[in-house]
Amino acid sequence: MTAKSNTYSLILAHEDDSSLDLEGKVHFFNHCKKDAFYTMGVTLSAGHSLQWFKETFAKDESFDELLKEVGSIPPGSGGLIYTPYLVGERTPHPDSVIRASFIGMDSAHTRAHFAHAVMEGITFSLHESIDLFRKEGKNIDTVISIGGGAKNDVWLQMQANILEAKVVKLQNEQGPALGAAMIAAAGSGMFDSLEECAAVFIKEGQAFMPDAERAKQYKSLFSIYQTVYDQTKPINEQLQSFRS
Repeated sequence: MTAKSNTYSLILAHEDDSSLDLEGKVHFFNHCKKDAFYTMGVTLSAGHSLQWFKETFAKDESFDELLKEVGSIPPGSGGLIYTPYLVGERTPHPDSVIRASFIGMDSAHTRAHFAHAVMEGITFSLHESIDLFRKEGKNIDTVISIGGGAKNDVWLQMQANILEAKVVKLQNEQGPALGAAMIAAAGSGMFDSLEECAAVFIKEGQAFMPDAERAKQYKSLFSIYQTVYDQTKPINEQLQSFRS
């Protein structure tokens, strides 16, 4: 399982069975490997959510400065939930009208709480794809995290806790460019198989294991997060005519 976070975020899972039916809630593609496939869940505003938050509330600061205090914020961000629907959503809600929400704001919340909630909301959205796969009987115990979401150790640990899986970042993380190079190398005959190629190209780095107590807290928070879409959908439909 691979998670990628840039402007959008993807959850990619290798499949050997073409009969898998996820009711159109995720994408299903042919793999470049013969008789193999992959499923893909998409969060449209993953890195975009954090970029928007930075540009709006910390334009002159670096991401390191913006996120330096998030490690001190507990799960749930003090009762604050963010849904990352800035430009609509794709998985598991193919909806162009839905928009993002902060739920539970009060005067005790600081900027660090909001930044932490944004990171949690993005990860909850990724977890919705993984939750779909697990409900179909797929065992997911390890996630390779690449892209922007792999650059912050606090976020990687959060991913492990929310996804309830070991989260690994790579030593030589180059994302899609590395994958394209591997396909070309295997396809040109430099390696006998993609598996042999991957053993040479891919080197695992630090791994983050879920913390049992925090994973339990996040399980409860995730069920709350999942109610927000249905609760805010009719409100967003009514607000649509007021958007420029």
